[in-house]
Amino acid sequence: MNDGRETEDIMPKKGKKETGGFILNFKKDNIISVIRDIIIISFGLMISSFGTALFYAAELGSSPMATFCDGIHNVFNISYGTANTVANMVLLVVLFFLARNYINIGTVLCVFTIGLWVNLFTPMLSGLLICEWPIVTRVLCTVAGTILMGCGLGLYVAVDRGFGALEGLVKLLCAKKKFSYTKAKVIQDIILVVGGILLSATWGIGTVIAMLLTGPVLQWSIHFFTPLLNRHRAATA
Repeated sequence: MNDGRETEDIMPKKGKKETGGFILNFKKDNIISVIRDIIIISFGLMISSFGTALFYAAELGSSPMATFCDGIHNVFNISYGTANTVANMVLLVVLFFLARNYINIGTVLCVFTIGLWVNLFTPMLSGLLICEWPIVTRVLCTVAGTILMGCGLGLYVAVDRGFGALEGLVKLLCAKKKFSYTKAKVIQDIILVVGGILLSATWGIGTVIAMLLTGPVLQWSIHFFTPLLNRHRAATA
């Protein structure tokens, strides 16, 4: 994947607290601050989920994780959102036993709410029959889905309340094997895409677009949202 990211490049730098340790951070922070961050995270995840649903509606392939979830959807005949939740729950359990310090309130929200949003948006977009639109329009929908997914995840990460389960495992691989973030991410993406294909997932140009564009969009959105959130925190402190 040609996203050019390193761990330091995409993590918000606020200098106030370290991400990780849900219980510890929750006790330290003011309850109003926690509620505010939950709302912002949920909004980011909603945007990202709409982008994922747009991928599915265009039927040109999707992001590596969405491709893997598409395979689970096909094999077990469950909804896209439920497949996403199941996959993330399994990853969360693995992360809990291997690196529970990466788990925070944002991790939990990511695992248990993305699937709900995807289940909400998928039927809405399916009714538009995007898969029957001209190929150029479908490609544009895929690009739009990538941008929405990257921006939504960027907002979620900028809040600095924990990593998604998948992201946490990538960071763990970096720490244990001394891999660069980019190398670990490439390994992850290959495993997810190959796994999804073996499970009969739809893949194609949308998968390539997602792998190439998600990283740059995510990095830009984190750098855009982090100072905005910091200024808001300073103004309301």
